[in-house]
Amino acid sequence: MISTVQGFANRHRRALVITAGISGGIYMMGKYAKSKLFEFQEKSASERTAKENMKRRFEQNQQDCVFTVLSLLPTLGDQLLHELNVELITAKLQQTRSQRATPLPTPDNSMILPPKPASSEEGEEKESTDAADQTAKESTEDPSTKESAEETTTSTEASTEEGAETRESSGAAQKATETEATSESAQEDNKEVSGTKPEESTEAKDDQSAMHAAVAAAAKNEAEVAAAAAIDRRTKLELWNELKIMSFTRTVTALYSLTFLTLLTQVQLNLLGRFTYVSSVVAMSNTTDASCRVEGPSTKGSMSATSGQLDLQTEKKYLTFSYWLLHEGWRRWSDKVREVVEDVVGRISLKKTLTAKDFSELIGEIRERLEYTEVDGVQVPANMREYMLPDDASDEREVLRAGGVDEFDLIVDPVLRNLLDETRDFIDSEDFTTVLHSTLTTTFARFNLALQPTFNPFLLSESHNSRATIEEIEDEDDIDRAVPLASLLPLVARQVHLIVNGVPNEYVESLAMVKELQAFSAIVYSSFSEQLVN
Repeated sequence: MISTVQGFANRHRRALVITAGISGGIYMMGKYAKSKLFEFQEKSASERTAKENMKRRFEQNQQDCVFTVLSLLPTLGDQLLHELNVELITAKLQQTRSQRATPLPTPDNSMILPPKPASSEEGEEKESTDAADQTAKESTEDPSTKESAEETTTSTEASTEEGAETRESSGAAQKATETEATSESAQEDNKEVSGTKPEESTEAKDDQSAMHAAVAAAAKNEAEVAAAAAIDRRTKLELWNELKIMSFTRTVTALYSLTFLTLLTQVQLNLLGRFTYVSSVVAMSNTTDASCRVEGPSTKGSMSATSGQLDLQTEKKYLTFSYWLLHEGWRRWSDKVREVVEDVVGRISLKKTLTAKDFSELIGEIRERLEYTEVDGVQVPANMREYMLPDDASDEREVLRAGGVDEFDLIVDPVLRNLLDETRDFIDSEDFTTVLHSTLTTTFARFNLALQPTFNPFLLSESHNSRATIEEIEDEDDIDRAVPLASLLPLVARQVHLIVNGVPNEYVESLAMVKELQAFSAIVYSSFSEQLVN
């Protein structure tokens, strides 16, 4: 048996060697392929875990940005409402309106009429007294004046104040003419009295002197009242103009400031978030547990930025620079907005009617003048960095001091300087300009949408809101009706409260959904430099 096997092996030695070699090669190749497959699966799982970890942290970082903006908005809103106090001007206008509605006390006839004359003049004096009483009664019970005081609206009141000075001038001229006629009549009476008896002439002269004094006092009083009314109307006209300018200035400033704050917060928190992510990757590299790799916390120590971590003091000082926009930058921007609003809106009459398209074009003209500047005859986007971050070293130290940093730590160290320089680079980039335009377009679109029911009452109808059916509109003018500018001012001013104090804040939520902003945040979050990953 054994000899037979040995003979078979000797006869087929070559074939057996080849077969063994092939079998061994197949086994080794299979084992190698299995190891490579396992390595590939492990690498894929690691990459998938890293992507999930980065995605989860990025999404959490975006939520932190929204919460941070919402927490900082009240600080900005309190200053806006206090320094651009539209409600105070409205209260002054309401106060002047109530004062005008209160009737002035009618002076007693005994104070302005002369003593009772002789019996021969009783008839004439009685007729004069009756005429004076009738005139006073008519002027007091003038139905048109009473109706104007009770039923005037905001827009008609504004247009009335614009023509007040003209009416006061004509009224003053009329009063001057009446005074001259009274003086001539008095002189003719003196001539007639000069032909009477001495006793009667003396009494007549005394009566006439008293009458002249009363007439002069009444004329002087009326002139003072007319002058006071003219000053009051001029003051009200100035208040209306200031209300017009300040309403637009405050709302436009709030819209831009909200957008600036959102973009600055996105850049700051995403720059810090990438350090947190790198530190988590470093922590995950020290463990082999896959579950710990996904949920591994970012331990913050005293390592420098070059090893992927920042100390808490540096993060605090870096985030403190939002103080500049919240307390100084928005004021500088508000001054620029007011100049543009005075130029664009200031020339528009309060009684001019605007449609939704006209109002949108008006806002568009304001935006164009604010967002673009002319350089060599070409319109280029304006740089907004000066309103978001300080440029001078002295301003940086002042921001740190005002932000609560200790006096001995008012130093911009190299790590903080790198963060600030990188933030400025992002703000100066073309990507930031594109994102700024997209976010501002979204913000002002939300603002225009909030005012659409004013131009289209059909949007507020119960049938339109209760069921989504196709209905026929009877009056086409209600689709886009014209509204006086004076009637739009309260609506424009009221939007500020929704911008800075809205719960839920639709403006902040709209900004968070802008795709360009999300893409820009991802770029900032994933911009790992070689120094950072080493």
